[in-house]
Amino acid sequence: MNDVEPLDRQTADTYAAWFKALADGTRVQIVSLLARAGRPLTVKEIVAAMPVGQSTVSEHLRQLAAVRFVLAEDRGTSRLYRINDACVTCFPTAADLVMGKPSPVPPRRMTMVSAGRDEIRAAVAARYAGLARAAQAGQAISDGDPDASPDAGCCSDPGYPDTGDLPEAAVRASLGCGNPVAVADLRPGETVLDLGSGGGIDVLLSARRVGPAGKAYGLDMIEEMLDLARANARAAGAGNVEFLRGQIEAIPLPDGSVDVIISNCVINLSTDRPAVFAESFRVLRPGGRLGISDILAEDRLTAAERAERGAQAGCIAGAPSFAEYRGGLARAGFTSITIAPAQQAGDGVHSAIIRAVKP
Repeated sequence: MNDVEPLDRQTADTYAAWFKALADGTRVQIVSLLARAGRPLTVKEIVAAMPVGQSTVSEHLRQLAAVRFVLAEDRGTSRLYRINDACVTCFPTAADLVMGKPSPVPPRRMTMVSAGRDEIRAAVAARYAGLARAAQAGQAISDGDPDASPDAGCCSDPGYPDTGDLPEAAVRASLGCGNPVAVADLRPGETVLDLGSGGGIDVLLSARRVGPAGKAYGLDMIEEMLDLARANARAAGAGNVEFLRGQIEAIPLPDGSVDVIISNCVINLSTDRPAVFAESFRVLRPGGRLGISDILAEDRLTAAERAERGAQAGCIAGAPSFAEYRGGLARAGFTSITIAPAQQAGDGVHSAIIRAVKP
């Protein structure tokens, strides 16, 4: 039996969440309807085909969307729902799991080479929703490839020196590859935005540095992470923080409303980094600055190598190259760009400290 192992716990938790979401006949009917329709449907269209009312359908869609088995998208004034193809691809049957048949590749191992933008975004959401649930349950969590060497990934506990008075749950859920709060050199009274704020540790540290006259925003697309972060903020008694739900490619803040943007091992996960850089430039005030920790690949690597080695370090969308990152920032309008490798995260892949200024 020494050569037989169960699924790793984080993958098992993700599958369990999917099984739980489908443990209702009405939800199974909704999923089958969306799958057979072959196109996104409105709630009205779903209700017309179901023997239950709109409020019931809406609640079932909410539960399916919470685990990203169903995706919602807004088109004008309408919200449409569709099957998440990534979950369908990765979702094994119960018999497969019980009988030990080969399982599909878990979502976190998906890369830009093998999947489209929507599928990667869904895989990112499923991956980090699972990590948030694990952190809420008191489990130690880490990112990267569980089969790789412990030294191969770096998106885990960044080792902050000043977390003594923060909630334990915030520290336990800290996933990153550096300390962007220190990189950004935050000052009292500033407004700071954390892209991909996760469990909230960087927001709480930022709030402490900008003081009561400042403001710290956290932006995340994953409801489970936002719930965790808000609970951590309440436990810390932080009154100058606010967590927003949204995507880093479409920041829900006005133009010129932020002094500093930080991010910790998140922008590499985006499937549209030029949009992230453009949106960052838009919301920063003139003279505003970026202080980012991220995973980058050496310029010598091919796109396929960056995708594969980046995935081993936790970068589902593949690690961008140093040149790509610098070029993207420059095209967005940033100046005074510096990118410094910090530590090796894999063969040709490094954590890096990135700074830039909006003129």
